[in-house]
Amino acid sequence: MKRAWAMLLVCVALPAEAHQESVSVAEVEVRGERVSARLRFAGADLASLLRLEQDAAGAYTQRGVDAVLPALLHLTLDEYAVSTPDGACRRDGGGRAEVEGGDGIVVEGSWTCAREVETLRVRAGFVEVLPLGHAHLAKVSLPDGLIAQRVAQADSPRFEVERRAGFWAAAGRFLRLGVEHIFTGYDHIAFLLGLLLLGGSFKELVQIVTAFTVAHSITLALATLAVVNPTPRVIEPLIAASIVYVAAENLWALRRGTRASTLRHRWMLTFAFGLVHGFGFASVLRELHLPRSGLAAALVTFNLGVEVGQLCIVALAIPLLAALRRTRWFEPLGVRLCSLAVGCLGLTWLVQRIGS
Repeated sequence: MKRAWAMLLVCVALPAEAHQESVSVAEVEVRGERVSARLRFAGADLASLLRLEQDAAGAYTQRGVDAVLPALLHLTLDEYAVSTPDGACRRDGGGRAEVEGGDGIVVEGSWTCAREVETLRVRAGFVEVLPLGHAHLAKVSLPDGLIAQRVAQADSPRFEVERRAGFWAAAGRFLRLGVEHIFTGYDHIAFLLGLLLLGGSFKELVQIVTAFTVAHSITLALATLAVVNPTPRVIEPLIAASIVYVAAENLWALRRGTRASTLRHRWMLTFAFGLVHGFGFASVLRELHLPRSGLAAALVTFNLGVEVGQLCIVALAIPLLAALRRTRWFEPLGVRLCSLAVGCLGLTWLVQRIGS
């Protein structure tokens, strides 16, 4: 029984944060020796560090932004360290900030470097103090119409852009972005674990994983290409609901003794929910505002990165669950406890997302 409770604690220990909910976006433009940046933040992320005024409807006000402008510019622009191999670039005086859409805040600033920029280096220091898991997505516009995309997080706040970066270097960055996204997407991980808890034959597990892969690849492409573009206010609660449903189905199958029939048809359920999860994956690429010319390559390599990360999770989970099933306590008690823990996580996310 002690082992069972230990397994429950391990399952519950998954971080109860949504995947990549805390995101800032930068539009950086390089022209000669000058660099300008337009940084977009969610007001809620900045409000944890600054006292931002809100009106009766909960929208942030321009008056409130102006009142904390020096502190806001220090937090954002002063912590956006722009440099080249020749040294640090000088931030031009001032800077401005304005409310966008009631729940967002845009900060603009510019820098002057010693000479024409060939290699741009940026350290986004604010990712270390913004909410845990914050991701900063930067689209860098270079001369001759070149576009580069970068991601900064607390464990890697620096990024670099070269005017003559090659295809394979760009592909490698999107591959890494896909892998990082699945490993920090705790709701996607919880959904996968919930699917695998009931076990099944090798054929059934392959069907389940393949259905999820095919489905989310379809909607990832559709959303990234702007063919279908549902709002995150709908998709994020649906992702959480899918976790709750899978956990409840596990418990129901164990209670009714219908595990075999549930596993035979689970790939169909997985395909349906995989379509929803694909829209969640697409949010990262949409935030980068990629040009149409580079969209196909970015989509393929990002999706490949997601699949690599997913296969790593599955490759670790299946042997672990197989070993646990050889113990006396895991079947069915451990499966029930872990399914309950996964369901509680999904329910927590569902409540958070409906209320946000």
